[in-house]
Amino acid sequence: MELFLYNAISLFEDRSYFEEAIIQKFMQKNLDTWLFDQLCELLYLFSVDGSIRARESLYEKYNTLLGLLSHRTNRVDKDNLEWLCVWLTTLDGFPAFKSILQQLGEYAFRKSDIVDIDWFYFNAKNKFGDKRVDTYLQKNAIKSDYIKSFLNSISQTKIQNRQGIDSPTLEEVIKASREKRSRGLALRFAKVATEEELIKLAKYSIEEINLDIKLELLWTFRNVRFPLDEQFIFELAGNDNESIRNVAFEMMQHLPSDTIHDFAINLIKQKKELANALSLLCFCYKSEDETVLLEGIQSLTISYEDGGWHGLFMDVERLLVNRYVKINPSVFIYIYRQTLCSYCRHTLIHKMFKRKILPQEILEECLHDSYEDIRKFAVRKLKK
Repeated sequence: MELFLYNAISLFEDRSYFEEAIIQKFMQKNLDTWLFDQLCELLYLFSVDGSIRARESLYEKYNTLLGLLSHRTNRVDKDNLEWLCVWLTTLDGFPAFKSILQQLGEYAFRKSDIVDIDWFYFNAKNKFGDKRVDTYLQKNAIKSDYIKSFLNSISQTKIQNRQGIDSPTLEEVIKASREKRSRGLALRFAKVATEEELIKLAKYSIEEINLDIKLELLWTFRNVRFPLDEQFIFELAGNDNESIRNVAFEMMQHLPSDTIHDFAINLIKQKKELANALSLLCFCYKSEDETVLLEGIQSLTISYEDGGWHGLFMDVERLLVNRYVKINPSVFIYIYRQTLCSYCRHTLIHKMFKRKILPQEILEECLHDSYEDIRKFAVRKLKK
């Protein structure tokens, strides 16, 4: 949705009016976590397109929220700081992750307090790889009290969450869902809920008639397996409401791989829910799926008006991280040629080069890319 909105803004010759309005709203205090995340993503997109003003606003807000940690800040501010850390590492990669670790670790060390944003840590592991993140933490915890404090903080947060300290209750999640402000709570609830609580929430979500509230209730199951019969999920995937269908496909990622593989392949053959089905296939990909994946991607419409391709391309790119997956470079070359997102093109080039499947002619082509970071990357690699 944010990409669609940003594409609409980009149709105007002068985008500064919208950018400034977004920044002014973003800098306000006590923003709802879901609204805050939407504003973060919009400013991230402005930043990727070269806006210094948007980038500075993201970091200014980060510094403000980081400063509030020293006081008894509310839960919303902590959730928003966590979202912002995630977006900054998406924007500036592993260097941003290392900088944020240092600053959060310093807070934990000086205040003898826990940071309590372990979702940021797990997101980084998904983004940069388990081995890279944990190796960096373990090596640097030996020589840095700040990194050691961050690492200890992650462990303490897990212990506290198991004890139910400062964790949302089922009743709070249900209440917040009716007020359309439950998604931040849902992410935290998914980490700490008991099996019994998840079953109750699942039943409540299935029985809910209001689709907007149902969507909020289902949000938890994007991060944790749905505890009822999987048939409910497949029924949700056929709902007339697009948002309900989208969250159902995210819920399927927690099902057994053979089950979702057959379901995804069947949808692709029927050309139904193509973007969602292809994304799902990436979570249960088999070597024999290569042709199906490429042909499916090639049949999608790639345009600023229809952003369904964007999430799919990101899911396909993640296959590059799994060295056990053998896949023809033609799939990634097609994405490189077709993507309308310069940041995604940048990450794709990095991953292809690391996997040693980036053709020399494309690396040379990158010297003239419109995205500065891609040009810099090509210069560095070609020098070697």
